[in-house]
Amino acid sequence: DFNQGVDARILCRDPMYLRELSTICIRPLRIAFDHLGLKKPYTQAVRYACDVGLTELSNYMLYNFHDTPQDLFERMRLNVSLNEELGVRIFSFPMRYQPTDLPDRSHVGKNWNRYWLRSMQIILQATHGIVSGAPEFFRHAFGDTFEEFENILMRPHHFIFNRNWYERQSGRPTIDAYNVQMRKLSEADRAELVGLLSAHNPSQYASAFKDCPNRNVGLLGKFYAPLPKEFERAIWDEQREMKDNRVSADTIPQDELVEDAGLYEDGVETREQAMRKNVEQPISVEAVS
Repeated sequence: DFNQGVDARILCRDPMYLRELSTICIRPLRIAFDHLGLKKPYTQAVRYACDVGLTELSNYMLYNFHDTPQDLFERMRLNVSLNEELGVRIFSFPMRYQPTDLPDRSHVGKNWNRYWLRSMQIILQATHGIVSGAPEFFRHAFGDTFEEFENILMRPHHFIFNRNWYERQSGRPTIDAYNVQMRKLSEADRAELVGLLSAHNPSQYASAFKDCPNRNVGLLGKFYAPLPKEFERAIWDEQREMKDNRVSADTIPQDELVEDAGLYEDGVETREQAMRKNVEQPISVEAVS
């Protein structure tokens, strides 16, 4: 049974392996890519697969283990490049590492932080954990460079959750003001900010930012403060009128949809779950400055 994941370090040794695999019913070909050190064998395996007509691939990526956020980004970005170059279709599935002896699933890898892991959860929720290899989708969701990806991970979570509203609708002035303030931060300031966000729950942000001795960091508190429920409902109403850029589940085999890749931890709910709670009448929305 080759319906499980296969090892790129074996497949890259000789084209024979992929040539033989191509003679059986296998769609998609699942290859693991758990750290950037596998880039060379992984890339060669994908090229061999393409040569024998295996052009639909599914790719599992471990993160929050010994990797860094940049390691994960480079792996996801490589699949976009391979899709463009070879004309294949690779869907990536980032899988958050959690030790089996830690029931509360609270592990934070030494190169990650709690806030960025929650940001990743929110980014991935919209597509059941799937990262499309389509360049336009990837750039919108994760950025085109690691710097852009890092900036997305740093954003207030309601900016990520309501991405289209803040980037393309009435929330644009708010995210523009946030970006102006973020550009004033030094590297030390950014580290202090992510430390503050990781050490507190959203309900504690008001007091944490108020007590922060770093003025540049403290001024960002108004952006990270949780939104009033009425205002969230108004945002969701407005977003309903705008076509969503998510990958359609119709283009992905049903058995490839990930129901739980650590996506719904820390009390973070999906947009669909949140919107189903919106039973009140629509509220007019004004941009928040």
